[in-house]
Amino acid sequence: MNRNLLRAAVCALSFAAATAAGAVETMPLALARAVADQTINLVESKGLYPRRQEEYAQAKQDLLGAVDGKTADVDRNDLYARIRKVLGTLDTGGHSFLFPPQAPGQSALPQPAGPRVAPFQLVATSRGTVLRWVPPATTDMAPAAMSAYVRRVYDDAAALPGAGRACALVVDLSEQTGGNAWPPFIAMYPLFGNANKARWVDRDGKAIPVVDRTGLAGMAARDVGDRANPFSSFAAGPLAVLVGAKTASAGEMLLVALMGEERVRTFGQVSYGMSTANKVYWLPDGAMLLLTEMRYALADGPVFRGGIAPMQPAPKGEPVEASLRTAAEWAAANSPRCVPE
Repeated sequence: MNRNLLRAAVCALSFAAATAAGAVETMPLALARAVADQTINLVESKGLYPRRQEEYAQAKQDLLGAVDGKTADVDRNDLYARIRKVLGTLDTGGHSFLFPPQAPGQSALPQPAGPRVAPFQLVATSRGTVLRWVPPATTDMAPAAMSAYVRRVYDDAAALPGAGRACALVVDLSEQTGGNAWPPFIAMYPLFGNANKARWVDRDGKAIPVVDRTGLAGMAARDVGDRANPFSSFAAGPLAVLVGAKTASAGEMLLVALMGEERVRTFGQVSYGMSTANKVYWLPDGAMLLLTEMRYALADGPVFRGGIAPMQPAPKGEPVEASLRTAAEWAAANSPRCVPE
């Protein structure tokens, strides 16, 4: 699977779409018609089905009303509002978005705030030292930025004094608030096996494996060469995953991928609830459409809808650090590599 395919492949992105403000901006009628037609074609051929067909039919009629029978240029913001109304009828939990065209070099998706904590930390437990990894959120889909993210994971792990003493691992997804799941997914490829049970499920129930370990390993190799992966020593044994109430979209993709490993136990809060997968499309005017096309499931189980509950729930509102302690103690207690220090 090459990087260009990844950029077009299912990705999980979650942000509120802002409506442009200011003076009326018009779009040539022919272009507006092409935008409306392509949106409808994509929604009807690839998107998750509407909640109610009659609601979608009305929104579609309203969208076509912006261009049918018209002779003058079209108000761009009005057209976008009608497209967003169409997207709002789909059974996605509000996870499909439209972003206006951006100037060259600018991104439609704002970069999330910097991480609250260091990406790698050592956590002392009653049975030894556990490594905590907090993959930062990113929205950048440029190949160079994705490669830099993967390299930074390797560099950050190598820079942590005493990392080799860790006998177990906690993957902390509390900072994964939405964006591009692929860079951390690639970086942690050794944590996944060929028997992984995570699935994408399309609107007609067709299931597709989320994890292609060979493909992920190949992409990591292109980014870092033959450097040793910092997670290779945790490819077997118990694996704790920490979930926060703001773990969303891309974070929920990573969560389900990890839950596809039988050795995983999840801790913390119910995730945010944008547990669907989007694909990026560019419309004829340069606008970006994030269309929800997939849900997640484990093996042949039911698809997830809304927030994903942890296997070991924390009290509502419990600080992440307290949940981390519980997760780290479980990982150490169940790892044969961990012994009291």
